[in-house]
Amino acid sequence: MTEPIVISAFGGLESRRDHAETVGRDGRDDPSPGRGGGSHGAVQLRHNALLTALYAVFGLAFGFAVLHPVSMIIFRWFDPRLSGSMTNPSESILTPFFHAFQPDMAPMGLVFGLFSAGIAVIDGVYRLRLARQRDRLAAQLLVNRRYRNELLQQANLLRRQNERLSAMEEANRRHTRFMVHDFKGHLQTILGFSEVLLSKVKPEDDPSTTDALRRIRQQANKMSGAVMDLLEFSRLRESQQLQLRFVEVEGLVRESAADGCLPTHLGSVEVGPARASCPGVMADPDLLRRVLVNLAANALRHNRPGTRVVLDAEATPRGEVVFSCTDDGQGVPPEIKERLFRDYARGDRSVDRESTGLGLAFCKAAVEAHGGRIWHESPGGQGARFLFTIPQGRKDIEND
Repeated sequence: MTEPIVISAFGGLESRRDHAETVGRDGRDDPSPGRGGGSHGAVQLRHNALLTALYAVFGLAFGFAVLHPVSMIIFRWFDPRLSGSMTNPSESILTPFFHAFQPDMAPMGLVFGLFSAGIAVIDGVYRLRLARQRDRLAAQLLVNRRYRNELLQQANLLRRQNERLSAMEEANRRHTRFMVHDFKGHLQTILGFSEVLLSKVKPEDDPSTTDALRRIRQQANKMSGAVMDLLEFSRLRESQQLQLRFVEVEGLVRESAADGCLPTHLGSVEVGPARASCPGVMADPDLLRRVLVNLAANALRHNRPGTRVVLDAEATPRGEVVFSCTDDGQGVPPEIKERLFRDYARGDRSVDRESTGLGLAFCKAAVEAHGGRIWHESPGGQGARFLFTIPQGRKDIEND
């Protein structure tokens, strides 16, 4: 049983299997000799040469056997002298046709044949080029169809994965809210009982018990702050819609420096002088307070005991308020500078080994939710300074 024959990319004849092998390599056919198989390229070149020779032979025969005799008849029609054969008007009109095959008319017939052969070769080459371009376009369409199908498959896969990720994120958010709710209840119970016990124990009577209860209360407050960080961080990732209102900067900085969640047993937190003349801002006061407290707590926990921390704020000509937290500690370890504001970024020099690593990531999310920016500096090569900006606000637009 013979194989089906198709026109190749070069205008020649080849089996459908050979054509499929030619087109199938890398999704396209390659007309260059020696590429995509040397033997196959040589066969195609021979096909091209043979086909071009056939065009030339056909053109030569057509010019000599058809074009030349017909032209003799036409010449006789216009002027008998041009045909070189008819001198008697009564002769047949086919006489010039037969005269064109006489030996003395061979040179003229050869001229017509060569002219016709040239036209045939040009037409053949043009047909070959059109056939090659057609096959290339067909091969490219096949490739495009294959890529389109692959892209559709990838898009469907991505859609399914996004749906799964969305479901997992929603489950994680629910779990986070449930955990925060449970932890808050447990921590409030611990804080309540520690306060009751502290009210019943006199420090001078039992200093060790009093110190233990104070540590329990302090750790419970710290744990409560970490739980609230986790909750607020989850909310900020889910939605950055804030409850903005006008906030007095001086009062906010003072309250943050005196917050009960700060580990003041590791150092002191002071208030800088610039905040006294600082204008107010439009912000979520709870989030902003937690940012300042987290920065101060990080400065105390990640430095040696006795570290001095200063919270301050200052207005800028750009209509922003720059809040700062400066310490005189050891500075930020070089190994975590690049990932300082990422989730769970922790150094090796932390005094407080119970750090969760979420504090600075929460600060970055909260500041960016306000439309500000946060960054780190090393003043004078000693200590660390964290700064963030919040747009200024006007008290008369609080209820707009």
